Amino acid sequence: MLNLVVASGYASIAYIFYNSGDYQGAIENYSQAISLNPDDYISYFSRGIAHLMTKNYENAIADLTETIRLNPHYGEAYAERGVARAAVGDHQNAIEDCNRGIQLNPQYVRSYFGRGAARFYSGNYPGALEDFSMVASLEPSATADYNLGIYYYSQGTNSQAIKYLTQALYVNHNFIAAYYVRGNACYDLGDERGAFADFKEAKQIETAVAEKIDFDDEFALYARGLAYYRLGNPEIAIADLQSSAKVALQHQNMAFHQKVVDLTRDIQS
Repeated sequence: MLNLVVASGYASIAYIFYNSGDYQGAIENYSQAISLNPDDYISYFSRGIAHLMTKNYENAIADLTETIRLNPHYGEAYAERGVARAAVGDHQNAIEDCNRGIQLNPQYVRSYFGRGAARFYSGNYPGALEDFSMVASLEPSATADYNLGIYYYSQGTNSQAIKYLTQALYVNHNFIAAYYVRGNACYDLGDERGAFADFKEAKQIETAVAEKIDFDDEFALYARGLAYYRLGNPEIAIADLQSSAKVALQHQNMAFHQKVVDLTRDIQS
């Protein structure tokens, strides 16, 4: 009984660390809780989410798998494992996990996000649009609009991309990646003035505020690299494009990976 009480205390401390953004502190305290109460599926789940936040996907998958073993009806664990599996390019298993998550809890938005990502990476673009639209419907946010903007930009539908990216920026004025992607969409439509205004704004935000570009987002890296190329800085552009290609390969986003590789080769030639 004492072990269970102490375990609960560690889990409570871990929750405080997690909410403060100290994910490593959360992981350490959830580990203590698990060592004292190895049947605590909530601590496994929570530690798995903390691993997800630190982009330690393999450990996240291991913890979420243990969560499911302890509680096979916990839909959120399937959804989050699907997100982690999509991030490492295990698309089919990611989709199956998210499908199971939706069956168990159809209101849990991360199931649709994980399935949308896996569908997008594997080339099922209509399915991805369906899922990203569901995310925006269930839980409107700047990120949800950004994902729709990325979808339309990737399909060459620049006017729709600009619409959703503008909505994302209305919610989050410091969304660096949205500026870079919208700027490139404007450039592709012949609006160089609008494009360069967006590039300038993104660069100012990167310099002035703590918020940075997501280095696990191949589209953000690609958009920033393309922006630098269009601004006349090919060396900086190549570094971002190479990073974008690496992340796309990790996600097994092969069509996009090839696009980035081809652009990098064109710039270098």
